[in-house]
Amino acid sequence: MAAAARPVAFRRRAAPLAGALLLAGATLASSATSSAQDSLPVSRTSPRVTPIVEVVRAVGPTVVNLYADLEIQGGLFGPQEGGSLGSGVIVHPAGLVVTNAHVITGNSRTARPTKVTVSYRADWTGNRVEMEKHPARIIGFDRTNDLALLQIVSPGPFPYAKLGTSADLMIGETVVAVGNPLGREGSVTHGIISATHRRLESPTGEAFDDLIQTDAPLNSGNSGGPLFNILGELVGINQAIAGDRQFGRAEGQGLAIPVDRVRDLLGREFNPFDLLHLWLGLEMGDGEGAGVLVRKVERDGPAASAGLQAGDRIVRVGDYDIADRTAFNLSISTLTRGEPIALAYQRDGKKREASLRPVDIDAAIRARLGATVAVNSGYLLFVDVDERGAAGSIGIRQNDALVEFAGAPVASVPELFDRLRKVEPGDAAKLLVYRFTRNRPPRQLEGELKL
Repeated sequence: MAAAARPVAFRRRAAPLAGALLLAGATLASSATSSAQDSLPVSRTSPRVTPIVEVVRAVGPTVVNLYADLEIQGGLFGPQEGGSLGSGVIVHPAGLVVTNAHVITGNSRTARPTKVTVSYRADWTGNRVEMEKHPARIIGFDRTNDLALLQIVSPGPFPYAKLGTSADLMIGETVVAVGNPLGREGSVTHGIISATHRRLESPTGEAFDDLIQTDAPLNSGNSGGPLFNILGELVGINQAIAGDRQFGRAEGQGLAIPVDRVRDLLGREFNPFDLLHLWLGLEMGDGEGAGVLVRKVERDGPAASAGLQAGDRIVRVGDYDIADRTAFNLSISTLTRGEPIALAYQRDGKKREASLRPVDIDAAIRARLGATVAVNSGYLLFVDVDERGAAGSIGIRQNDALVEFAGAPVASVPELFDRLRKVEPGDAAKLLVYRFTRNRPPRQLEGELKL
């Protein structure tokens, strides 16, 4: 994978554009029929093998077609079944796929995906090949940024796309879009970058103001698919077709999420340590060369126990080489929770190895509080309370919301774990709790927890 790009600094704002997300309806179109005869091989030195042909052959195997079975809530007759289709791109050899969130929800706030299937092909020379199909699981989901992270449930390694940068996109440069428009799997279009910093107000109410505009033809089903530059680097995730209320959908105005925002989300919203509730006890950053730099090691953490020190550079996680922090996070996402992590790192020019066992945050919290917590409806709720534990002994009940702990607000499981680590065994911590009663405002309860 490429080294982490510098962040995009979008200051200009274009005139607002309304847009239609590229999702197709529940009725899926069948794939286009193959030609009667397989394509004949063409020499790579032939003038017919243009840069676009080279790009498609190189990156085609990284593109997947996505199909989601949906359960749609609401309506007069209760939950209904539906479906949606779209596209995605593999960004890690373990089969991690980035796509749009609306691809797996059918562009509906009341839809829940019950099954997601991916299909792809390895040969992009034009020969007839069978599409491989596998189930996929949802790892991360962010409706606000319209992005989702999935994993193909099949042994890898898979070919994966190199993340480029959207910070230096040039108006007029060539781009290639690949996807699943109208269910026609593996369709390729190309065009140019028409503009950057475009704004889109989606039908679901979200607004995006840093989008890439391209004239590469896009249709329903291209959503979530990749936009590549002529070097075959991923520069965007196709999201919508521009338009407005007066004139409807625009021709030749596709919109894509810039890859720098995707990279940022892979390290922030889709941070595996938050998603999986793991703690390694180290802080990381990108530096010169490949790998991730260890900036700080907590004395009581797993990294210190494994022998890691500040200044070490982690270059491998499990079976995967690490180019940057994004690659590190993605590799952690593929590991089995509860299993030790095999690391390779460099110190003073020498390569070393370590086995690091992450702390299970949920188990650690339960061991100290005698309770399990989870975020629900915007609150950090106690969902399972042992009456004999620290929380239960002061009257904490199931569905009470923990608002403040040890003098500071807490809104997530990792935040609570971080606060708990700073309270020594035998000390006490003050907490503020909301207790909800039907049709009444929440009661505020204060207490002190002996730990």
